[in-house]
Amino acid sequence: YTLSLHDALPISYSNPKAYKKLQRTLNRTQRERCRRVKSSSNRRKTIQRLQKVHYRISCVRKDSLHKMTTDLVRAKPGLIVLEDLSVKNMLKNHKLAGALSDASFGEIRRQVEYKAKWYGSEVLIADRFYPSSKMCSSCGQVKEDLSLSDRIYECECGNVLDRDLNAARSLKRYGEFHRSLSNQKACGEERLQA
Repeated sequence: YTLSLHDALPISYSNPKAYKKLQRTLNRTQRERCRRVKSSSNRRKTIQRLQKVHYRISCVRKDSLHKMTTDLVRAKPGLIVLEDLSVKNMLKNHKLAGALSDASFGEIRRQVEYKAKWYGSEVLIADRFYPSSKMCSSCGQVKEDLSLSDRIYECECGNVLDRDLNAARSLKRYGEFHRSLSNQKACGEERLQA
């Protein structure tokens, strides 16, 4: 996860990949359950072990998401910019579906939105079609031929950095632009902030 705060540099958090780490245990326990005789006590015990593995995955994911979102909003940024992703459509790609589901983007957004209210921060959701990954964070040029396998963003202006960091900086610019728009009246004069 690379998240962009308006008042600070982008922050990176690593995904704990709870499901991927416990997938072998989960698969083995599910196979074991299938071999058990129905309505036997051993099958019931195996189902309980399987439930514990699912519960463990859930707890690791929730813990990391709560720590990340709390850390983010406790920095008390004036504006947090999140990207509106079409996760439902992204899950149709079978190569990405497992990793995307494990990342829980929808839960991150939900937690950031309600925690930002507690700490007095504003959350801005960037438009779904805003090219944050394809846009250079220095010059603003959009690179149309950028594929998902390109992890380093290289622009003609000489800007070379990590793709996620470039997207976070682009989202920061998006937030600055929208904040400047909200401070102007219709005739172009600056609004007085209370």
